[in-house]
Amino acid sequence: MQPKPPFAFRALIRMASWLAPGRARRAWHDRWQSGLGDWWILVERGELIGGASAQMALSIRTAFVDAFWLRCNKAYFEYWVRGPGFVMTAAILVLLSVAALTHGFTVTRTLIDIALGRPAPPILGKEGPAGTLIAYAAPIVLALAAGVVLVVIGRLSLHRYGWRYWSFLAMKTLFVMTFVPTMWIEGGTLARVHSANSVLRVYGAGVGLTAVFIFAFGWALVRDFDDQRRRCPVCLRLLSMPIVIGSWASVFEPAVTELLCDAGHGALWISESASGQPDRWTALDASWHDLFAARH
Repeated sequence: MQPKPPFAFRALIRMASWLAPGRARRAWHDRWQSGLGDWWILVERGELIGGASAQMALSIRTAFVDAFWLRCNKAYFEYWVRGPGFVMTAAILVLLSVAALTHGFTVTRTLIDIALGRPAPPILGKEGPAGTLIAYAAPIVLALAAGVVLVVIGRLSLHRYGWRYWSFLAMKTLFVMTFVPTMWIEGGTLARVHSANSVLRVYGAGVGLTAVFIFAFGWALVRDFDDQRRRCPVCLRLLSMPIVIGSWASVFEPAVTELLCDAGHGALWISESASGQPDRWTALDASWHDLFAARH
């Protein structure tokens, strides 16, 4: 019977395996566990002349490094970026960064206090509580209306199913509707406070930034829906490998872009013609999953 390495060494290899990606974790663990067993056979036979413990420790350290770079290499990073985890991680990091830079959303909290009737310091001048709320709320309502109109005009059809799909869309949309107005509220107020020229404060930091905010809000909302449109309804990963099929000049075979889920869940056809045909999702059976798993 082949002697087993000490439990501590086997436990360290097991810990290192959790650094490896989930798809490759079992194969990685089996390979390193087998290598550790071969090392221990040499130790038991006394064939390692000296420094056996140091060599075993070096092997364990190499295993951790190998598992780390297996997860953090360029190919896996690109694979992770296409998934929903990257979007949520980036959103959380952005909100935490903005919260740190604005001392906990100072201006936004002041507006909430004004809306709830609590005493709060003036942040726009002498407009009063009602004028302050109107000055901030009106551009936000206008930006929301413009974003909805752009989404409708763009015919961003979302014919997918599943609670995970709609929950992910709701979380992204909530982030857009929170982040963009907050940046305008905090950044615009800071620009007005530090503008010594009254004309620049009104037309530059006031009207100019408001116009930029409305445009940015509408653009971000459209991008949010367009991003969701190009995601797999099963794994929520961005579809890849776009191929244009058909012709823009043909009526019977109009141009469509075919996108494929790189996990093998299905393919999406997006119409590129002006006819406004809805997107078409075709699910692939389980036999395709093994093919894409081997590719990854």
